[in-house]
Amino acid sequence: MSEGALRPEDVAIRIIDKHADVIEAALRERFPSLHVSRIALQSDARLKALISFRPPEDENLDQYDWIHSTGAGVDAICSGLPETGALPVITRTTGRMGEQIAEYCVGYALEHLQQMRHRREAHASLVWDKDRTAPRFLFDSEVAVVGTGEIGRVIGATFERLGARVTGYSRSGRQREGLQRVQALQAEGSLVGADIVVLALPATQETENLVSVDLLGRLEGALLINIGRGTTLDHDALRQALDQGSVSHAVLDVFEEEPLPQADWQWTDERVTVTPHVAGLTLADDAVNRFCDLLAEVLRTGQLPDSVDVTRGY
Repeated sequence: MSEGALRPEDVAIRIIDKHADVIEAALRERFPSLHVSRIALQSDARLKALISFRPPEDENLDQYDWIHSTGAGVDAICSGLPETGALPVITRTTGRMGEQIAEYCVGYALEHLQQMRHRREAHASLVWDKDRTAPRFLFDSEVAVVGTGEIGRVIGATFERLGARVTGYSRSGRQREGLQRVQALQAEGSLVGADIVVLALPATQETENLVSVDLLGRLEGALLINIGRGTTLDHDALRQALDQGSVSHAVLDVFEEEPLPQADWQWTDERVTVTPHVAGLTLADDAVNRFCDLLAEVLRTGQLPDSVDVTRGY
């Protein structure tokens, strides 16, 4: 992008998204002289931007100065970046996604602790079984949140407001705002004693299969919830942990291959709950507002916004 002040007519934007109608309407209302397209850009605009969750199939990303992901994850976009040359600035949409995902995690945690499945079974069998259906409680639970990024911090804070004792885990163990306790994931004793483990890790080379036999073997009947990326969890190790009882149940919203193949063992194992990547959905308003706010700042300053660290993947 050439330097100097920018006007809306200096900007060309391509949109590839299920909310494209809403995004385009908002852009045209707020910035009437923008060039907005749904197809590959044929433009010599000073600033060329792409709004999408995935790379387009009909053009390369090397012509873009700025790519805005309509989701919180940027691994799909990063996979399509050129291997050489200047890289575009990448930004992302979070909006209220952290709150959405926190509700998902709390919902399944409560179902687990309140023995909802056993209660449904007892009801269907006309069995009065207080022992099997007696609840446990969040206010008496240890919750481990693995991944202390923006979404992980919201998840941890939500559990804390409900009385749980929360520990965040990251590679560095560096303290993060919003979490009272943070520890290094690979430290001795990490995850030990956790009743609920939430995986909120991005997909990077460093996190691939990071949650494996060693970490899962430290648990004692914990509930495991993965809302980060499917590649961060070793699913063979998960099966072993379920068989050994270190994990009592797994709630999985993300997988290495999506949709999850019907032949995969996780569909039919009663110890696993499969959901189709719905824990956090990009809301149209979030996608619109985030990009419009960033663009307004770019037009005001002539500077592109702070970027996702492409080398780290987040």
